[in-house]
Amino acid sequence: MLMNNIFKISFLISSLMLLSAFYLEYFHNAFPCNLCITQRWFHALIISYSLIAILTLEKNFIADELVLIGLSLTWIASSIAGLYHFGIEMNFWTGPDECSSGIDFSKDTLKYLLNKSPLKCDEVMFSIFGLSLAGWNTLMSFIMFMIVSVFLTNKRFIKV
Repeated sequence: MLMNNIFKISFLISSLMLLSAFYLEYFHNAFPCNLCITQRWFHALIISYSLIAILTLEKNFIADELVLIGLSLTWIASSIAGLYHFGIEMNFWTGPDECSSGIDFSKDTLKYLLNKSPLKCDEVMFSIFGLSLAGWNTLMSFIMFMIVSVFLTNKRFIKV
């Protein structure tokens, strides 16, 4: 029973994060950049993975440890994607050329500008308590990774 709960929690948290992103986009005009959309795909994967695990875990098709490892990997991948985007927003490193606000006038400028997304990955579109959405995604995804890791390493949560 406890094993199934981690997938329900994972499904709920990821669904809330994805729904919040869509809410902010459609009701507060916080439009996503390319990296934001990439992070949304990770949450779609987590939601799908968790739902499949909830529905099939009782059938014992795959060892419980392997299913938890898969969930753990999806959460850490989401955290890494969020950290990459957060680092670009904070100017810790540069992002892809098509996703930055810097213009390189040494190239064919018109072609360069037409190929760029109008939304920039290095600009914070929306923040909550001073932390951008990419920062919140990084934090929440890492916390979920840690929770799943506790379930994975603590044998009493995994049925024998």
